Amino acid sequence: MLKPLLPSLAACLVAGLQLPATAAPWWEDYGEQERYTCNNRLMLKIRRNDHQAAIENLAGLNTLFRDREVTGSERYASDQLAIQLSGDQLDLEYGWTFLRCRRVREA
Repeated sequence: MLKPLLPSLAACLVAGLQLPATAAPWWEDYGEQERYTCNNRLMLKIRRNDHQAAIENLAGLNTLFRDREVTGSERYASDQLAIQLSGDQLDLEYGWTFLRCRRVREA
């Protein structure tokens, strides 16, 4: 079911384009919400709690679960996508695609 989406997602990530927004379900009570910019072109909105995270503007593959084996940073992953948070930095891994993003501070 996700196979047709995967090549276009990789192309969008590499090109730095945003995909249509999808909101997290109401029952996923995310306590933290942050924005990250990648390559000054792609803006990611991350919502997370101690157990899972969602990338709200990344269609299809947006719910990730916390990897408790990682220490020193927070890592959330699904079968195809992973993010690792350390301070103001977010590393996004999708297949062979790797993006390093920085947190955007609200004024």
